[in-house]
Amino acid sequence: MIPELHAAVIVKHGALAALGGIVHALSAYRRGETRGPLDILVLATISSFTGVIFAFLALNLYPQGYFTFAVAGVGGFIGVEGMAWITDLVKKKLQR
Repeated sequence: MIPELHAAVIVKHGALAALGGIVHALSAYRRGETRGPLDILVLATISSFTGVIFAFLALNLYPQGYFTFAVAGVGGFIGVEGMAWITDLVKKKLQR
C-alpha cells in the first residue's frame, strides 16, 4: 500500500508527468497529428493524466527512489496510445 504521500511528492510527480505530456503533444504536432493549439492543450492534458496514473502505480510498487519520477515522465510521454498498446499486450497474454 502507498505510504502517506505528501503534497510535494504529488506535485513533483505531476510536474514530470505534465512535462512528458507536453513533449508528447508537441511531437504529435510535429508529425501533423494535431490541428492547432487547442488540440495540443487537450492532448498534453490527457497524456499528463496518463503519466500521473503511471506515477501512482510506481509509487505503489516501489515507494522510494527516482524510478517513480522516471515512470511519471515516461507515462506522460507515451500517453493514451501507450496505454492502449499496453492494454492490448496484456489482453493477448491473458487470452493464451
